[in-house]
Amino acid sequence: MSQKIKRFYSGVETTFVQYGFQIMLDDRPIKSAGQQVLQLPNKKMAEQIAEEWRQQKEFIDFGNMPAMRFASAVADNIMPCPDEARAEILQYAHSDLLCYRVSEPDNLVERQASLWDPVLDQFKEELSIEFVTSGSIQYVEQGGESMKRFEALIIPLEGYQLGAVHSVTVMTGSAALSIALHNNWLTVEAAWEHAHLDEDFQAEQWGEDEEAILRRQRRQAEFYAATLVFDR
Repeated sequence: MSQKIKRFYSGVETTFVQYGFQIMLDDRPIKSAGQQVLQLPNKKMAEQIAEEWRQQKEFIDFGNMPAMRFASAVADNIMPCPDEARAEILQYAHSDLLCYRVSEPDNLVERQASLWDPVLDQFKEELSIEFVTSGSIQYVEQGGESMKRFEALIIPLEGYQLGAVHSVTVMTGSAALSIALHNNWLTVEAAWEHAHLDEDFQAEQWGEDEEAILRRQRRQAEFYAATLVFDR
């Protein structure tokens, strides 16, 4: 969806249908890249996508439409193959970002512990899922029973909920963070902060160049587009 096409509509409206919301371009519902009519899960996401369509000028630039791209990807890639998405989320849980810590410097060690430990503690206390952590990048195997319990959290997910959890997992490298966000244990802003703790620390030490800032802004737009599903 990176190509530009000439704008072919004048009006953009959001309408409620039986199982969600549709966006009408004049009298035609929007479709995914794979030509699936998009039925969106909540008004917040529908309004954001509608606004993206309204902001288009002479040519439609899908590169500036992160919510539309997300919805299209869910319809075309996640909904037809939900088991593949669930399997990938579980794979990330086996080597989750929150489980791999540094051994130095002390202030980064402390920051990782202060942000990441409460999330893992909540999994242990509320769901009996205990993540094994490491003080290095060396792989550590997670407990079989804990991973079975984690998988049980993923199996009921479908549609846009599954798409959002999958997208956040892949973008952050953490299935734990995506489920914590889904369970409303974290705000969207906190989940982003947790996921970029190491990056933020490095930026504080060495600064950021303009290209890195632009890349981060693009990732953040994609992250927030996916989290619209949670309607926070």
